[in-house]
Amino acid sequence: MLFLILQRNKTFPEHTKPLILFSEYMGINDLKLSDAVVASLYRETLVSRDGPAPPENALKSALPLEIADTEIPFLGKNLRSICFLVSYPDVEFIPEEQLSFLLKILQACKCRLDDIALINTKNHPVDINNLKSRLNPRIIFLWGETPIVNGIDQEFPDMTISTWKSISFVPVRQVELMSRNNPEGLALKRNLWVSLKKLFNL
Repeated sequence: MLFLILQRNKTFPEHTKPLILFSEYMGINDLKLSDAVVASLYRETLVSRDGPAPPENALKSALPLEIADTEIPFLGKNLRSICFLVSYPDVEFIPEEQLSFLLKILQACKCRLDDIALINTKNHPVDINNLKSRLNPRIIFLWGETPIVNGIDQEFPDMTISTWKSISFVPVRQVELMSRNNPEGLALKRNLWVSLKKLFNL
């Protein structure tokens, strides 16, 4: 069976006869086009063998980019590079009662809220390398229920100062009990005060 292609375009002068091309085929899947037909259908070069390769950035821009979430929301201004990492599921940062207690602790250490960065790891899990890069902490308090911190490969004793990668860590796990004015709470505050005096030269 014969397939007839009749084509007139600007490629041929007006006085030239129309180009008639024949190609045999057995079916639509076996259609064979001559080089001349293919060239006439695709007048602009799709791929240049001799030209320069597309810029690498142009290729990358066509692909979806995965942007890492490295921002760390925190309460305070981090003026003294002190981080308090907490874990509270129902509030943005920390419950008001616990914030009031923390402010008293800071005042005793001659610090203010502006001096620290308080991060709720329940809503925003923290990677220690990202934390170091973003906030450059010299002291990190693991305040209350164990906060979520990725990248730390050791445990720290409660109420004591531990050094890890040039950062002083102080876990304070029993914050809820400590905030109460009962014998147990007072005993916990005394234990914490021992570490705070060393840490802040009080």
